[in-house]
Amino acid sequence: MADPYIDPFETKIYGKFAREQMAAVLMGKLPALDGMIEFAIGKQLMADQAIAGVLDRQPKPAPELDSNTVLEEARDVIVRFASYLDSLKGRPVDPRLFFRGEAPSVLARRRITKLTAAVGHMADELERHREKVRGAEMWLAELREAHEKLGIVERQQRATRVERLELGPEVSTAREAWLAVYNANKSLVRGLLAHVGKPELLPLIFDDLAEVHRASGVSDALPPGQPAAPAAPAAPAAPTTAPAAQPDSAPDA
Repeated sequence: MADPYIDPFETKIYGKFAREQMAAVLMGKLPALDGMIEFAIGKQLMADQAIAGVLDRQPKPAPELDSNTVLEEARDVIVRFASYLDSLKGRPVDPRLFFRGEAPSVLARRRITKLTAAVGHMADELERHREKVRGAEMWLAELREAHEKLGIVERQQRATRVERLELGPEVSTAREAWLAVYNANKSLVRGLLAHVGKPELLPLIFDDLAEVHRASGVSDALPPGQPAAPAAPAAPAAPTTAPAAQPDSAPDA
């Protein structure tokens, strides 16, 4: 069976690879079945084109901010701002006002929703105490920028979840149809390879079988009732007993 983790976009890779390898590896292996291989290649091409068409019709996402970069920048701002407040002579403002009693290093590791709220709160508090904090304008600009980007990333993540729910059924149906053809071709090829005694070539044609399986229930084993390739003839066994001793014909001394 196919690896169940083949996602819709990976079908483009696996389908093209299977078509190329069926032509390169199988044609001529058993000339009587070359027509079957041509049929399998044609069916795979049709399946590849069908799912590619579905994927091409999906709305293209707008350019997005890189969420990891935004999160790292926001965490960096929090930690640096905390260090700056600690460096101010006389502690003109209690740092706990900005961090709500949490350690800045802990707050910086919060998930995006809480992180966004925390950075917004820090900017609001700094706005209220800007006259007491030297360099407040620079820090306000950094905090406001980080808060804005976090908000964008948070909205992006929500929109992505909605898109997956809305677009999922059509893409899922196309993927199932593609898998039906891919698995059918795998059965045809497995049968041909059994006839020529080369079952080990299957992963060279269907690349998902060459990878480490990532889910339970995935197996490259032959289906029940499928004959395995004949075993290689065993080497002749070595003699287990020493040959009988020959009588000593030399004359007695």
